[in-house]
Amino acid sequence: MVIFSNFPLQAQATETVSESMQDLENDARREVNQRINRLKEAACMKSETECLKAKAKNRMQEATDVVTDKYDEIKNVIDDD
Repeated sequence: MVIFSNFPLQAQATETVSESMQDLENDARREVNQRINRLKEAACMKSETECLKAKAKNRMQEATDVVTDKYDEIKNVIDDD
């Protein structure tokens, strides 16, 4: 049996309880917004171009929200060290 003694070292960082709760809240908010966007897109009665424009706008906002929230999460982990 071979035992690997050179495991990669990982930085240990922790979040406070309030930061973890904020992360969960952000995830839930993004999920709700995404589902609302999908419902609006499915019910779009405008021209195909207008519907695609709204869909692209929704995706861009969703991506922005994810990046912003993940940045805040990483910043919180780093700040705790």
